[in-house]
Amino acid sequence: MPGDQGDNMSTYNIRLYKESDRRMVREIFLSGCYEHIPATFYCALRQPQCWLLLMAGLFLPLVTTGSFAYSILGGIGALLMLWIPGGVFFIAHAKWGLAGDLMDIRKYYLEREGYCFWVAELEGEVVGTVAAIPYITPYEKNVELKRMFVASHHRGKGISKLLCRTLIDYARKSGCNAIILSTTSVQSTAMRMYETMGFKPSDPGIHNSVLQLIGMFWVGFRYDISSR
Repeated sequence: MPGDQGDNMSTYNIRLYKESDRRMVREIFLSGCYEHIPATFYCALRQPQCWLLLMAGLFLPLVTTGSFAYSILGGIGALLMLWIPGGVFFIAHAKWGLAGDLMDIRKYYLEREGYCFWVAELEGEVVGTVAAIPYITPYEKNVELKRMFVASHHRGKGISKLLCRTLIDYARKSGCNAIILSTTSVQSTAMRMYETMGFKPSDPGIHNSVLQLIGMFWVGFRYDISSR
């Protein structure tokens, strides 16, 4: 599924995954996971409850000991407490992915009915990925969007939309009712893209109270095939 995108009209080709793509797919996945760690930290810094933690870290040691050195250490400790949840979450997510479905992509996605994995390619270089897995409910046959990642130096060129359209076509031809996905609130660019493509907010079905304390939460989206 070729498409011309970007100011230089480079041609991006969307095709099925092959074994020679493995290294680049895993690198793009890892990079995409790790880049969300600082975004989660900056999100935490905007939360009132996190400001209370920072103030406590700074002023409690000063009040109790009178030491500016302990106050500074307390502030650093509070900042680390705000950094750790996002770091633990996305590092664990990366490890689970590499040890799970991305360990043997062909076996997991291309040798099972209802599963699929595509890459976006430019001049022989893999620059984006997306995958599909079945999402079966008692009343509907749906597909879940997974592993949507685009290499950082190729963003803003419409690649994610091409990948998304590929999955929509796949879901339609498979007779699915809808496409389901879940993402996190720190991935604001991705959320805007999904909304542009016609996805509507839905219940993600996933909740994490620790992450909610730092202002990060799960967001669900749904694209209804039958209404389009």
